[in-house]
Amino acid sequence: MPPKVTLQVTAGPIAGRTYEFLSHDTFLFGRSPDCHAELAADDTTASRHHFLLEVNPPQARLRDLGSLNGTTLNGVRHGGRGRQQSPEEAARQEWPRLDLKDGDTIRVGHTVFQVQIQGGVVPPHDTDPLAALEGLLGDPEDPAPGELGGYRLERQLGRGGMGVVYLARRPHDGEPVALKVMLSQVLVDELARAAFHREVEVTRSLQHPNIVALLDHGSEGERFYFAMEYCPGGSLDGLLRRRGGPLDLGLAGSIALQALEGLAFAHEWGFIHRDVKPENILLGDAAGGGVKVTDFGLAKSFQQAGLSGMTATGMVGGTTYFMPREQLTNFRQTRPASDVWSLAATLYYLLTLQYARDFELGQDPLAVILRGGVVPIRERAPGLPERVAAVVDRALADDLGERYATAAEFRTALAAVL
Repeated sequence: MPPKVTLQVTAGPIAGRTYEFLSHDTFLFGRSPDCHAELAADDTTASRHHFLLEVNPPQARLRDLGSLNGTTLNGVRHGGRGRQQSPEEAARQEWPRLDLKDGDTIRVGHTVFQVQIQGGVVPPHDTDPLAALEGLLGDPEDPAPGELGGYRLERQLGRGGMGVVYLARRPHDGEPVALKVMLSQVLVDELARAAFHREVEVTRSLQHPNIVALLDHGSEGERFYFAMEYCPGGSLDGLLRRRGGPLDLGLAGSIALQALEGLAFAHEWGFIHRDVKPENILLGDAAGGGVKVTDFGLAKSFQQAGLSGMTATGMVGGTTYFMPREQLTNFRQTRPASDVWSLAATLYYLLTLQYARDFELGQDPLAVILRGGVVPIRERAPGLPERVAAVVDRALADDLGERYATAAEFRTALAAVL
């Protein structure tokens, strides 16, 4: 039986409703119209965005979002801001993440949810997957950390929320490749493994000068590896660190236009990236030339196969800062405009070294994203031409109807003002 998570509302104003999850998804509860389970606007027992539930069957994780009254799990209250705290002050705290099990009871005011989890196996190392992965491959500081799939690992190039990337040598000719290694967060059955590799093989067909080529892929046990074109210039994140400051408009604009070429090609073929950020835009040389978007489809395929563990409630790295709001409110309905937002947020960061949203130190990033809104870019970079700022600000609109719908539209608008 495929794993399934079910929420049954057993008491309260929406009693009788049932929510079933067969694949990775998010679920918002509260009084806001964008919640999946919405209480009446005058129901004072719940906050506008009360809690977020992330489901990746058989896993389910709850996170209170700084609500006034907190969320009760099996009779124990979690979260809940002090009466003297405003929602904005509460958002500066990161509330506990609670892993759910079959039979758990969630209560908010009069509303009671019963959790049912069927099938599947508890993930083996969700606490720190990257540490577990590096432990399996050897010491990342070791000049020769080991071998995987016949590839000889030479040194670690980087790490992100879902994997570690090594400089490696191909077994048949010794040519350098970037070998990304991801560790499944659930015990892998052969059906899931085969489905994942079929999905990745489709992604492998995505060939464009501004997209990093996927050369090979395979798996050993819970480790999945992807041999990709090696880009010696590193990532945009590395370029910013080397420069020690924001990029000028000419260079930043050139990088954005090239990345948008790759994204536009992918959008035409029905692919959406879902994780555009400086770490996922690579360079052919250290000066910022030869821009290529990497990791196309890998995160999505890993999530859809149920191998990724928790990615919304358990985010690490830079993903949160470049995530459009709809990836929390409509997790399974991500569209090309979502990549537009993330690329615009990346361009914003290249020009200002600040994030498009106002993330203050200690704030819960999920609450900031759900609250919506961005800081207009000219407030961060007053010298930026108004026409350029208008294009960037439109690309960062929370309202999908106001945003450029595709990377091609965004690229046309940006090219016209640079």
